[in-house]
Amino acid sequence: MGPHDSFETKLNHARLLRDAIGIKRPILVDDLSGVAHHAYGLLPNMSWVIGRGGQILYKADWTSAANIEAFVERYEAGRTRRPASGTVGPYLTEQIEFRDLDRPAFYERLHRNGSRAYDEFKAAEEIWRRRQPS
Repeated sequence: MGPHDSFETKLNHARLLRDAIGIKRPILVDDLSGVAHHAYGLLPNMSWVIGRGGQILYKADWTSAANIEAFVERYEAGRTRRPASGTVGPYLTEQIEFRDLDRPAFYERLHRNGSRAYDEFKAAEEIWRRRQPS
């Protein structure tokens, strides 16, 4: 497909992805300059669940449909649960997850999305490498 040459092209690509893999949730599409992409971390596959009013409910620097589904189920169960006290309260957690790495296939998909996607990810990898403790 290559890089997007217009916002309409970008929307069409999002629709093709949605239809190809059966996505049922709303997909937010960033503008061509990537304002949201830059504001929310510069990773190529981040996921966010944002509640009414704009509160960030879930954030992952890598998309896992199973993890998002599990979170939404836990969130809804917790939000609607009524214990003997009559109220529930939210709290924040952080955790580390693991995923399979197939760098050659991943880089190939980045190239398919355009040289900018590949170059930005390679630059981000260098930043992450420098942040690692020696």
